[in-house]
Amino acid sequence: MLAVLSAKPFPIRKWLLDANPGLLGLSLWGKNAPHRDGLGYAFRDPEGRWHLFRFGPKALAEADIPGPLDREATVLLAHARKSSPEYAKFRGGLYAHPFFYDGVFLCHNGTVRDIEHLGFAHGTDSQRLLFWLCREWKPRTPERLEDCLRKLLQSISDFSALNLLLSDGENLYALCAFRTNPEYFTLWFRKGEDLVAVASEPADAEGGWSPMENGELLAIRPDLSLSRLHLFHPQKV
Repeated sequence: MLAVLSAKPFPIRKWLLDANPGLLGLSLWGKNAPHRDGLGYAFRDPEGRWHLFRFGPKALAEADIPGPLDREATVLLAHARKSSPEYAKFRGGLYAHPFFYDGVFLCHNGTVRDIEHLGFAHGTDSQRLLFWLCREWKPRTPERLEDCLRKLLQSISDFSALNLLLSDGENLYALCAFRTNPEYFTLWFRKGEDLVAVASEPADAEGGWSPMENGELLAIRPDLSLSRLHLFHPQKV
């Protein structure tokens, strides 16, 4: 997973293809690679319009990323999917992340096995997480999101990870919460002069990447100010 919020427009290919490793490198050579079961990215252009592109497994068959990579963005969310065995049959572009519903974009890494505790819905665990969150997260404030995520962790318990990248169109949020495999279910962030980037692993060769802690919520605002909140004690996640 990868997300960037920037004060200045940037070509999306910078993070998807050109950076070392970038999303392409993470999908092909990152932890537990390859991640080739679906590819997607959403970005907000300098005029404030959002665009969403999702592709099936064939999109990563070559060492390239399809779509309008020369477009510029101020916000980017991207995901190269490695499907869980429970959801292996859901492999088309329809099931590639990020998902979008009711004004919210979501990328998820991990598997939720007791997703039925969030109510009846169709789709993968990640899609159902988004549907639940959009119902609960009103108004769309950072404080309400904190309440929703606390409630989420009280509602489900059988999961490998709830690593999330979220955007309401303006702000960017990252949640690191895992129960197993701490070497794999990581999130890192880097604050530069004019951007903040979050990724499953350091996504470029610049220094300054810091690991998020288990149970931590990172909130990034359009002015690039950020807050780090420990929502859950690791032993209780």
